[in-house]
Amino acid sequence: MHDSQNLKSALFMVLSMALFTSGDAMIKFLSDELPIGQILFVRGIFVCLLFCLLLKFKKQPILPREAWNRWNLLRSVFEVLIAGCYLTGLVLLPLATAVILVFCGPIMLTILAATVLKEQVGWRRWGAVVVGFIGVILVADLQQASLNSWAVLLPLAAAFLTALRDISVRNIPSILSSSQIAFTTAWMVTLAGLATLPFGWQALNVQQLGLLGIASFFIMGAYTTYIITTRMGELSFVAPFKYSSIPLAMLIGYLVWADVPSSSSILGTGVIIASGMFILLRKRKTKV
Repeated sequence: MHDSQNLKSALFMVLSMALFTSGDAMIKFLSDELPIGQILFVRGIFVCLLFCLLLKFKKQPILPREAWNRWNLLRSVFEVLIAGCYLTGLVLLPLATAVILVFCGPIMLTILAATVLKEQVGWRRWGAVVVGFIGVILVADLQQASLNSWAVLLPLAAAFLTALRDISVRNIPSILSSSQIAFTTAWMVTLAGLATLPFGWQALNVQQLGLLGIASFFIMGAYTTYIITTRMGELSFVAPFKYSSIPLAMLIGYLVWADVPSSSSILGTGVIIASGMFILLRKRKTKV
């Protein structure tokens, strides 16, 4: 694969992470006033409409026969579960903490590679997995734990599901465009949000609708650019660029909620990043 293609893919990854983090911040802000299920549904309606317009503009079928491919549907199911776990954790945890923990994906992917895919994993990568989980404990900062300390399990579950999702995307038919794949995800997440209607929704005001509309633009762009990234470049090359969202999450958390990470969390962040980078680089080296 050409270096220029990998570079473009890395830039798309940075853009995708910035859009995801900004959209997540808006969701967390709105979650003080609205249930997560309602947010998912309303945001999903906006996103689905935007994707319909985009697909019509590109003269692509909105729901082609290939969209019902089992791998495309499976990827979307993973996205529904990821959204549920991650956004619930986002409500209960500081923004940066949720973002950092969800980036344990390389650690989870290594475990899956060894246990499910029966891939040969050397002692160095297993060592990095152990070190990565030490980083998780540091980020969770259990000495400062609140009543919501169990919530750290939610972004970790999202990280595990993200690893499964990234494996599945490679099996999706190439005839499906990134927008068509993302649209499948969008309408399935929207239906999942609608299923929470019996649990109580609230009337929306103009400000809330406006923020949800902006968040929808962000999530639409994030979905599309992420899929482009995973299909265009080598995952082992572009995956480290996911970590670009961590400093942005810390900055937004400080500016909006006055969240200041503890020294333990900062150390744990460094450990998780170092562990993830080592796993990815080691995996890439074994393929060369």
